[in-house]
Amino acid sequence: MQKIVIPSGSGDIPRGFETYESVPGVSGLASGDLDLYLEALQIQPISAIEWKWNRGWKVGPRTLNDSMWFWFESGKGSGWVDDPNRRFRLHAGDLVMIPQGAPHSLEADKDSTMHLMAVHFHAQVFSALNVLRLLGIPPHIHRESVFGEASRQLCREFAVKQDGWQMAMRWIIQSMLLHVVRRHGRRCKAVYHMVSQKELPRLLPAFEFIDKNLPDRSLNVNAVSQTAFLSEVQFRKVFKDATGLSPARFIQRRRIERSCVLLRTTQCSIEQIAYDCGFTDTPYFYRVFRRWMSVSPHSYRHSARPWK
Repeated sequence: MQKIVIPSGSGDIPRGFETYESVPGVSGLASGDLDLYLEALQIQPISAIEWKWNRGWKVGPRTLNDSMWFWFESGKGSGWVDDPNRRFRLHAGDLVMIPQGAPHSLEADKDSTMHLMAVHFHAQVFSALNVLRLLGIPPHIHRESVFGEASRQLCREFAVKQDGWQMAMRWIIQSMLLHVVRRHGRRCKAVYHMVSQKELPRLLPAFEFIDKNLPDRSLNVNAVSQTAFLSEVQFRKVFKDATGLSPARFIQRRRIERSCVLLRTTQCSIEQIAYDCGFTDTPYFYRVFRRWMSVSPHSYRHSARPWK
């Protein structure tokens, strides 16, 4: 530990570093790995909506192709994430974190209305792994009041859309995820089997190439494999081992993820969004979107109704 030497005769005495309380680490994560993941973390905000749920209102069971959190300002209810046999009670101030692809269901009590904020986003490490899954962030946290002001600010940014709103949302979401990891690190449990530690950094140029060239309808696996200096056969194996998806399916998922962002954050036509995300024609985009999202692009765009 670094020691501070106080010059003789100095009247200024700084606080010793050893007097500060350390932050608990993430269970199961080796020293330095959290920094590696946070440095590679990419946040893409999608939406932030303030809601009022009537008595007995229910969401799910469902799965989403993005990550999200609910923060409950008032009311009572219950729900589950991943496992319907592990239900939890919901009260004012509670936070529910839902990773991309996690089945979940939430509902208000029959005698209670609920006032809440719902924030949707993508949060990926190396453009490939969902950080909520990777770090094992707990799905239900009691009375996490700091998320209240953050969620209200996110809802305002998304509603007003002043210059810099996406940057502001990105910063708020990232700071809140860091807050959970630091404050609730002992409840987090890193999932090492999700990732090949050796191969992910090696594939970073491939991830960057894919994201940069998503609008290119001629994008193919052979071109991507060259960025990792691997043959196409080797690349397919390494990529599948590291991400759990084939390169072609990963590219398709990234195109759908980008289209979700554009549907919620722009007024572009669905035809233009399909073109900008690299789909060959609009009907094909509709089929692929429904396969991933279980709703049409039109229904997804209009599913976020303003709170009144």
